[in-house]
Amino acid sequence: MEITAKKAPFTKSVLADGDAYTSVSVTIRNNSGKKVSVNPLYFTVTDTNGTKHTDELGVDDKQIDTVDLSPGENISGTVTGKGTFTPKYVT
Repeated sequence: MEITAKKAPFTKSVLADGDAYTSVSVTIRNNSGKKVSVNPLYFTVTDTNGTKHTDELGVDDKQIDTVDLSPGENISGTVTGKGTFTPKYVT
């Protein structure tokens, strides 16, 4: 499985409480030989201070979907943490 990520603008949904969120655009590519499950609950964003931020479900309109990827498939979407921070990496 290949994961790429970069900082993205926060696209506020109706579920967001304010604008103090940081979003990261994530693309998952299944380069394995079997099906891979993707779920926003599986992601954390670590900031430049080493603090881990769990995904705040439903606050960004472009949130990554919950799907099963067959070999060769990919999906993109955002993972969003509460607060304003500088993301370093996504796991």
